[in-house]
Amino acid sequence: MKSALAAMNWLTASDEGMKTLALRQAEMIETAVDRAEELADLYREAAGDKDLNRRIDKLASMCDVAKLVGWLGPQLQGVLRDLGGTPAARKAMNTDKPVEGRLGQIRKDAAKNAAAG
Repeated sequence: MKSALAAMNWLTASDEGMKTLALRQAEMIETAVDRAEELADLYREAAGDKDLNRRIDKLASMCDVAKLVGWLGPQLQGVLRDLGGTPAARKAMNTDKPVEGRLGQIRKDAAKNAAAG
């Protein structure tokens, strides 16, 4: 993930917060996957031990990878989109095309103010 963000050479200091958020979300997903692998190992080791299996089941309910990825995945995708990390977002960043809507108006006003001094 770090290398993917590093390749986004258009990011500026103002993107640092979103970049940090994307990294944190990716780390949380990777941690959940690591925990799921560790949990599978514990189940194998605890075969036949009912008490230990109950404790592992309780832990498993707190480490549900599918839920975490299902929750964080779309959020991470949104952050990456906002940073221009998707093909559609990069296409929208094309400065040759005017930006429509409120953002376009803000940019036009800023350009006028900058030109006026």
